Amino acid sequence: MDRTYVVTGSASGIGAATAQWLARAGARVIGCDLHDADVIADLATEAGRAALADGVARVSGGRVDGVIANAGGGPPETMLQLNFFGAVATLQRLRPLLAKSDAPRAVAVSSIGSMREDTAGLIEACLAMDEEAAVAGAWRAYEAGALGRGADDGMPDAARVPLALYGAAKAALQRWCRKTAPTPEWAGAGITLNVVALGFYDTPGAAYLLGDPERRAAMAELSPLAGSFPGRPEAAAALLAWLAGPDNTQMTGQILFADGGFECRVREEKD
Repeated sequence: MDRTYVVTGSASGIGAATAQWLARAGARVIGCDLHDADVIADLATEAGRAALADGVARVSGGRVDGVIANAGGGPPETMLQLNFFGAVATLQRLRPLLAKSDAPRAVAVSSIGSMREDTAGLIEACLAMDEEAAVAGAWRAYEAGALGRGADDGMPDAARVPLALYGAAKAALQRWCRKTAPTPEWAGAGITLNVVALGFYDTPGAAYLLGDPERRAAMAELSPLAGSFPGRPEAAAALLAWLAGPDNTQMTGQILFADGGFECRVREEKD
């Protein structure tokens, strides 16, 4: 496979599995992460985003064929910065390198956390693309009791607020990709741009949930597809690799839920 891929968040979890999947298929993979990667960059910061763009341009020789914007998670204080603004910066800043490919593909990784319904204002703040204002507004909302607090879900505020921030960032990312995908800069240049929203996968980032028997059992009930919980990182890697590969010639602007049926069940209940 004569293709070069960029995978952010490549040091562990879904990112590591995807990088390994692509490498086994014969592709060249440029891994990006905070450590143990070809390009070291903190995408929660402007300096890190610049380092990503510069490092990939240098290592790749000026052209890439696929970008998988997978980096995510992080502490509450940088949740919006990494999961929305960092992901968007990854896609925007590597787009010129993608445009030089004969079959350019981009995929962003989201989550079923994007289905939260209590963060509409925060999502709009992200989409206004004013990072400083969005972050400040999120914490003002929390202090005022409008973000994370008060939900009757049995969770402490310390856990609920990061989930609200994470969900809002991922929902905003999905909307940005849907809006951006059909534009002249992307579809007009032959670049596909899709989103994969993941459910519960057996990764280091999910260990704090999967390691608790009660939470693990509750989460398992949310995935109606027998045998799908928890998801294996290799399963997500296979889907991401196909979307970022040359065989995907028609699909763009789509949000695919790879979640064992969670989204399907929830949407059905609402319809």
